Amino acid sequence: MKQYRNFSLFTIILISWSLVVEAQTLERKLLTWDQKTVQIGAVLEENGPVEAVFRATNLNDDRIFITDVITDCGCTTVDYTKDTLGNTQKANIQVRFDPDHRGGEFSKVIIVRTNQDIYGDTLFLEGVNMPVPENVEMAYPYRIGKVGFRLPGINMGNVFTNEPKIRYVEVHNFGSGVLSLSSLQPQVPEYLNFQLEPEQIPSGKRGVMVVKYDGQKKHDLGFFDESVKVNLKEGEILDLRILSVVYEYFSPVPKSMENTVPRIFISENEVDFREVPSGRKVHRSLTVSNRGQEDLVIRKIMGNCDCLKLNLSNQLIRPGERVNLDFEFDTKGRKGIDHKHITIFSNDPINPVRTITIKSSIK
Repeated sequence: MKQYRNFSLFTIILISWSLVVEAQTLERKLLTWDQKTVQIGAVLEENGPVEAVFRATNLNDDRIFITDVITDCGCTTVDYTKDTLGNTQKANIQVRFDPDHRGGEFSKVIIVRTNQDIYGDTLFLEGVNMPVPENVEMAYPYRIGKVGFRLPGINMGNVFTNEPKIRYVEVHNFGSGVLSLSSLQPQVPEYLNFQLEPEQIPSGKRGVMVVKYDGQKKHDLGFFDESVKVNLKEGEILDLRILSVVYEYFSPVPKSMENTVPRIFISENEVDFREVPSGRKVHRSLTVSNRGQEDLVIRKIMGNCDCLKLNLSNQLIRPGERVNLDFEFDTKGRKGIDHKHITIFSNDPINPVRTITIKSSIK
């Protein structure tokens, strides 16, 4: 019996190994998709299901047909081309998303398998689900004129310079007339754009404000808390608070290039002044060096408090060189354990943002 069990176990292992080898050597002939991720934006529950289309082309010599399409949620249903596709022929995957009561951002997975690819291509349907609020007054507690918002400000989060960031913000029209934006927005900076969906929101209804933030056009880096004035057609002005953190985008660096690109090194990443009498100004000098083989450029250096005064001796650091970073911390009006930060933005593509922590116990 024991010998039989050992033989059976050996047979299972052998078969499993054969399947793995077969899977590794099996050539996958894939469809070529126009895009594997479709963004459908904000989905208001009261507007019902939203549909999107994924399009693919067979660029293989072999004929391909879709065998099945699998979704990860009952809220997502699909219809797809069932014809056999010859070379250069196209297929569509029609996806229908039915919003539910679970709000927030979503990413639905759709797996498309064919007779030439048993593993399947993975597609993503992304958007923001916005359920109908049970109590309008409680759902939109922050008012700017006749417009209700869920939060007091619009937080864009991290914005990178390679592509604009889009945020979908629920708004409710508490006014007696139609809510719409003016075509003239002289006080809106060029890096921001505002639109309403629908363009006209009737009285007592809600819609979506689409905020587009172009980090490249901002021409600056770091944290920003800004007041932006947006004109309504009715002559009113929305004074909106926009929060963002703008970062420079860098493409991934190949391993072979890590020692060639600019590399920033800071002599101390944490400075502890320990006990400091209140009202005293304390100083420290650090060094910033370039351990790469290309010029290091300091894009920006900033502290998180007006109590910090910073001085960098040079913003261009040649390979192998170092510069001085002097700073002064004014403890006037401060008591207790205190933490401050200095942030350095550079063209080091591996570590473009570095933070120096300043600790103290102010007596």
